Amino acid sequence: MAQYSHLPIYNTAFILLREMYERVPKFGKQYKYLLGEKIIGANIEIIRLILETNNTRDAVKRKILLEHLVWNSESIIIFLRIANELKQLGGEKSYLYLLEKTVALSKQAEGWRKSVSRI
Repeated sequence: MAQYSHLPIYNTAFILLREMYERVPKFGKQYKYLLGEKIIGANIEIIRLILETNNTRDAVKRKILLEHLVWNSESIIIFLRIANELKQLGGEKSYLYLLEKTVALSKQAEGWRKSVSRI
């Protein structure tokens, strides 16, 4: 099994997941179980995709996994915007911090996808 803890994208995703686990319990009841669950689920899926992509040697499968990784990171951006619009993140600074982490994650995923596409 390949190592993954040294990957910047893994560390960014893990930090984002930890931050979401701290914030989602503070969501209102009706948003905690719907929106919060989707955000955390998408983030867990991102970590799973990172691990699977890192362990896969088949170039075609890697491209497919990276497409899913990019899509999931973009979906978190959408979910965060919805949570912010519904005033569930606690303030603009919190939203901007989470958005910054998510955009960094998305850029890393996109860069990884582009580097695999060249091969």
